[in-house]
Amino acid sequence: MKVIRGKRINLRPFQDEDWQVMEKWGQDRDALWGPFQRFQLDHLPALREAYQKSGLLTRQFGFLLIETLPEQKVVGFVRYTLLAFPDADLPYPEIGFGIGDVTARGQGYAREAIMLLLDYLFSGYPTERVAAFTDSENEPAQHLLQAAGFQQEGVLRRAAFRDGRWHDYIMYGLLRQEWTERS
Repeated sequence: MKVIRGKRINLRPFQDEDWQVMEKWGQDRDALWGPFQRFQLDHLPALREAYQKSGLLTRQFGFLLIETLPEQKVVGFVRYTLLAFPDADLPYPEIGFGIGDVTARGQGYAREAIMLLLDYLFSGYPTERVAAFTDSENEPAQHLLQAAGFQQEGVLRRAAFRDGRWHDYIMYGLLRQEWTERS
């Protein structure tokens, strides 16, 4: 995959030298995932194994870094995974994102990254929809998804156990027609 170029950022494939950034973020819970995820340093071995097998980029799965311009500083990531539910013959992408560099939050990098990723997915896959899930307490992610055109489609009750209690997740969806009308 080539670099996906934006106005203020690029989305680019993961490289060997990026492990230092991931390890730094993995040591700081607030940096990579904030209070809404369980990702920690003990998750990095599985990520490394996937990187060694595929470079974290296949037709079914992609993990791309958000790099600022012109500095080329890695500040976060976007990812996608094809879901084969409810129809294995018609999988659709589910996306995720995060800004690990806390000094880069609130500057519009995640929004631009999501828009670039959506353009890549809708132009490169014959999908009718893109989905996203977020913790029901993660208001910044909810606002970002809604600003990108996603509609709330449902609530997955008690979907994740974290910090000693269950958390609901909100499912969002964006249809190809909605994306086309916005573009």
